[in-house]
Amino acid sequence: MSDNTADRPLGFWSATAAVVATMVGAGIFGATGGFAHALGNDGLVLLVWLGCGLLALTGALSLGEIGAMLPRSGGCYTYNRHLYGDTAGYLSGVLSWLLAFVGALAYVTLLLGHHVQHFAPNLPPAATASGVIVLLSAAHCLGLREGNWMNNAFTIFKVGVILAFIIAGFSAPAQATPELAINATGIVSSPFAAAMISASFAYLGWETATWIAGDLKDPQRTLPRSLIAGTAFVTGLYILLNIVFLRAESATTMDGRIDSIGLHAADILFSGNVSTWFNCMIIAVLLSTTSTILMVGSRILAAMAKDGQLPAPLARTTARDAPLNALALQAICTIAFVCAASSHGNADNVLVLIGMPTTVIVGAAVAGVLILRRREPGTERPFRVPLYPLPPILFLGLAVWMLVATIQYKWQASIGSVILVAVIWALKPVLAKGASKSSSAE
Repeated sequence: MSDNTADRPLGFWSATAAVVATMVGAGIFGATGGFAHALGNDGLVLLVWLGCGLLALTGALSLGEIGAMLPRSGGCYTYNRHLYGDTAGYLSGVLSWLLAFVGALAYVTLLLGHHVQHFAPNLPPAATASGVIVLLSAAHCLGLREGNWMNNAFTIFKVGVILAFIIAGFSAPAQATPELAINATGIVSSPFAAAMISASFAYLGWETATWIAGDLKDPQRTLPRSLIAGTAFVTGLYILLNIVFLRAESATTMDGRIDSIGLHAADILFSGNVSTWFNCMIIAVLLSTTSTILMVGSRILAAMAKDGQLPAPLARTTARDAPLNALALQAICTIAFVCAASSHGNADNVLVLIGMPTTVIVGAAVAGVLILRRREPGTERPFRVPLYPLPPILFLGLAVWMLVATIQYKWQASIGSVILVAVIWALKPVLAKGASKSSSAE
């Protein structure tokens, strides 16, 4: 990677596309059906998605300030290492990669496999997932620029088909009229809190650009702008999609239609072979998400290896800046996750296992805005959080609320998260033999 940021391959549009591609998955087409009936109010449904979007934006604003101060690849790994030391960086990097990237890849590709069964009923989802992982990993081995072009093409196509779905949804005769009046007591209710937790999973990935900051042109400007633009765009997309769902049926009739509300709304609003068209759209969405996660995840391993936090061979890259060893290890681990999840997976528990450590890691990085304002007041800040300190405080308040609610709701899976953290911590002497040779402040 060149020290001259003008020579780096990724600009504002590529960084924003990475944010959008990672955030927008199939979850938006199912999550609303899981909580809308409990809310019983169309306005509250839209408020949930707007609230989660605004809170993701507070996180994007916060990490935008830190990212502009520390414009290096690694995201929360780099920030937490700078803030709290080597061990915190190691745990942030390994857990983020293992859960938010490898775990998410397994979940996304298995879901893709289930949608492919619409066209090939005898093809096991695990086989499809494994094949997609191998093919897209091989494509990213061609080089960073080539992989980025593929990601951008996937993202443009994905956004295009979703916008087509939205336009068609608004053009079709409405079968229900969204009732937007909101009862204030509903906002402080337990169902609303549970709905926020469910919808927040559809916003995971808003921090994607921070993981590849070292490959961005003019990262001090590009990073915060891409985080904010990508998060704001996805928030608007999600609200429009939910208005389409509510034009098909009201919240009170969406009784537990998790993972199917998008298809159900399409069946109501459109004629013809809707299920085939809808499956094609979901497959395009999932391929885009998979490709971006593969690219970003491998670069986390490479960044950690360069810092001595993981074995040195993972840092090796080709002349075209492709981390071959990291891509290969990531593909092997993801296929292992796919095989395990296809036999014993529980989607609800998997989301908790991914969500809890990820929330803690990102929350620790966001708290760094408050810490660094006091610890390093003289450090240049090319971007400053507007309305400081409100955005980071709002984000941290939501993170604590979500963690407490999740522990109460899924305490067994929460214990599993704690055990996983302990195991990764215990492996540090084996995986990070060279950590003592690197500077924790870098």
